[in-house]
Amino acid sequence: MKKFTILSTAAITFLSIFSECFAKGSDVSKIIERLKQRYESIQDYQCRIEESSTLGSRREERIINLYFKRPRMIRLDILKGNRPFDRGSVGIYRGDGRVVGHRGGVLKNITLNLRTDHVLATTIRGVRIDQSDLLAVLQRLIFLNEIGTVTIFNEPPYIKFRCVPFDPALNEGIETDIAWVDRETLLLVRTERYEKGKLVQEVNWKNYIVNTGLPDKLFDPHFELTQLIEENIPLISQELE
Repeated sequence: MKKFTILSTAAITFLSIFSECFAKGSDVSKIIERLKQRYESIQDYQCRIEESSTLGSRREERIINLYFKRPRMIRLDILKGNRPFDRGSVGIYRGDGRVVGHRGGVLKNITLNLRTDHVLATTIRGVRIDQSDLLAVLQRLIFLNEIGTVTIFNEPPYIKFRCVPFDPALNEGIETDIAWVDRETLLLVRTERYEKGKLVQEVNWKNYIVNTGLPDKLFDPHFELTQLIEENIPLISQELE
């Protein structure tokens, strides 16, 4: 498969700005603004996310391929999960407050049209599909910088953000959010969320493929992804590593 380069001239420019900010003492607002500019340079992307959440005695683990296209279409393909009929499930969000998709296995041919907050369309912690992409994490970072404190750590090859709200009730009860961003690509690589001192959600992001011209037809729950290979569009692996 053709390898796709995701390090742009803009990203290289941002690297020098990051270095300058750290040299002078990190300016959180400036760095967040650079992340926002980087995000705005992305028209579409694909990535693999590995998510784990806990709620009381319940635990959820999933491996998902995420596809995004502007203005804001999201597709989640669950490759592996521990909830019934997870494997093979597909969820589509087109910015209209609904999730269209299907569950895996014998339920694959039954199309669902659900509210974004429906139990079948969220994680066990109630995280919606429109709270699962890069924009959602960026928006949370901006929000937490407004209602709490954000501390930045230079941890090559990453930049680490530690976010603590003044009032956890304003942040879904979460006391601490931590995010790591790759210094070269300026793309998210990991997030962690803590409640009452306990890690309750962690997500790893990897294998990005950016700006390949994903077609609108991809955002149909019954569209077969292998068709993109025939159109010479680089595609993230659909197999588990």
